[in-house]
Amino acid sequence: MPEYLAPGVFLEEVQLKAPSIEGVSTSTTGMVGAALRGPTVGRPVLVTNLFQFRQSFGGPVTGTGMGSELYYAAQGFFANGGRRLYVVRAAGAAASAAQFATRGGFIGRLAAGADAATGQAVIRPADTMGLMDGASIQLSMLRDGVTYVATAETIAAGGINRATGAVTLGGNLDITPTGPASYAARSTAVITQLNGLDADGIPQTGARPASIVIDAADVGAAGSGIVITASPVRAARGVFVSLDGSGVDANQVRLKSASGFYVNAWVEIDRGSPVARRFRKVLAVNGPVVTLAGPALVAGDFAPDASVTETLLSVREFALTASLDGTTESFPSLTLENVTGKFVTDVINSGSRLLRINAALPADTNPFFFPSGDDGLTLTVTTAGVDDDPDAAAIRGVDNGPGQRSGLHALEEVADISIIVVPGVGEISVQEAMIEQCERLKYRVALLDPDVSGGTAPSLNDIQTQRLQFDTKYAAIYYPRIIVRDVNDANRAIGASGHMAGVCARVDNERGVFKAPGNETISNIVDIEAILTQGEHEVLNPAPNNINVIRDFRDSGRGLRIYGARCITSDNDWKYLPVRRLFVFLERSLDIGTQWAVLEPNDQRLWDKLADSVDAFLTTQWRAGALMGADKTQAFYINIGLSTMTQDDIDNGRLIMEIGVAPVKPAEFVIIRIGQWAGGSFAEEA
Repeated sequence: MPEYLAPGVFLEEVQLKAPSIEGVSTSTTGMVGAALRGPTVGRPVLVTNLFQFRQSFGGPVTGTGMGSELYYAAQGFFANGGRRLYVVRAAGAAASAAQFATRGGFIGRLAAGADAATGQAVIRPADTMGLMDGASIQLSMLRDGVTYVATAETIAAGGINRATGAVTLGGNLDITPTGPASYAARSTAVITQLNGLDADGIPQTGARPASIVIDAADVGAAGSGIVITASPVRAARGVFVSLDGSGVDANQVRLKSASGFYVNAWVEIDRGSPVARRFRKVLAVNGPVVTLAGPALVAGDFAPDASVTETLLSVREFALTASLDGTTESFPSLTLENVTGKFVTDVINSGSRLLRINAALPADTNPFFFPSGDDGLTLTVTTAGVDDDPDAAAIRGVDNGPGQRSGLHALEEVADISIIVVPGVGEISVQEAMIEQCERLKYRVALLDPDVSGGTAPSLNDIQTQRLQFDTKYAAIYYPRIIVRDVNDANRAIGASGHMAGVCARVDNERGVFKAPGNETISNIVDIEAILTQGEHEVLNPAPNNINVIRDFRDSGRGLRIYGARCITSDNDWKYLPVRRLFVFLERSLDIGTQWAVLEPNDQRLWDKLADSVDAFLTTQWRAGALMGADKTQAFYINIGLSTMTQDDIDNGRLIMEIGVAPVKPAEFVIIRIGQWAGGSFAEEA
């Protein structure tokens, strides 16, 4: 209770009405199947249109293996009015990720506008990090799919001019194989054979060392198509002012500004001399003073060469860019050191959808172990990714706990899903797993496809045998399969479940969840696999089959229509799919909308507020047409209080409310009785 301890006016906000209950979504769909790429473990990926699906999972899977209909089902879902789709990719145990091995050394580029003609001995790199007299240097250019490589040359004595950026080689450039007359700056790498630092931080010449191994984030052959480039970055630059320290602090260096310098950064000391530059790690940063690791430095180590006027200290990092099928990721500020926000393993593994760093990093983290490709341009695949169609076990998935679930188990991580689909998979263990999940979670239904594991189109006997495997009020099955156009513009038969999930979404949005998703046309199909007669329909529709049939009414101008809305259950009260879905909607909405009552005082005031909240919600549904009755007393009732609870219930913290609703049911059989009537009147003459 508030305290009033001094005179005054006190304004207080109070709840004058019962908390409202908001209706939940009834058409959010979860799908599991095979895809070209995408994660196979973890939370499902939300996509809201086919473009987003392609970005995350690629285009159609070739072949007809288990789960291969996922793309076409997603396409049909959105074409028929679906809006929110959570997707889980499944893959076989033999699927593996592509790998890209990298090399160290130093890879730069020619400066913009500084093409290098063959026959000349002077080049102008964009970056001269680590270059020194006598170092081996080589140019590599990729043009129109062909790589041109110059013979390795050494830098001439005194050949580095920091003022102009020009580097003079010991010989003239050539080009192999015979091709263009010059190396174009925009597509030419400058490769220097350096393999680390000595104890004083001076680069050492020699074969380029192995660097990090980069994996495609996802298993499958598609990962081999990722284009990865790596390039050196000068993240910050400071001008040397003085060497402040002595003794144990001999390497305290004062700069004009140390902005961008950080602990464990690798710093290049460039005094403009053709003699090798030094590289040191930063131990501390205190304002403009930077403390460097390694043997003691003296003032002469920072004295600028006669050709320049100042010594520069530069923080060296590297950048990675990865591209695949229109998706490009850039990571501009990376290092091999464990620096927060820059450590390559952390940044890539937490921020990339295309790449992962799984292998151990090099023991040496200096800039000459930064990654690059063999040719200095793009990284090449050293181990190709492998595809493998999922089997039933992969579709079912495993539950390894939050964030580590796969297959159907992963759909459990998204409570908003109300429809689940495994396109084209009729295998009994998969459909049993779908039904088990729906019955356990209660707030979702499964749409099932015919089983085609036998390799032929399912017959009437096949679909009846499949349906009679189950008895559940949480699933519906559709027959026959529909025909769509595949990626090669050829006809392909697929299960209708993905399209049906979209139809459910469309009907929910236009009419409401209480309206049966039947007598509706299906978009994005060209035909159905089998044309059923009225007599065959009369076998499949009633109990015990309750199979929803897709019929051909093109002769009467009504197209191809879903002509059924039943669940595969023996319980007559729950045989209609819209009734089941209406109760999913009502129950979940009430579940979420009454959470405020938990741990409130269990007395008449709480009972009245709850009754008012539920009454307002159910009245809205009745007015929308979801419930029967000429007035709301015929549509629903609410009992709460001592008529539903004993004193033992109250003493043990139980609040019990009883709600009864009268759902509308579809007019499945419209019966018109007509006959002759001897009516009219006869005029009589007076």
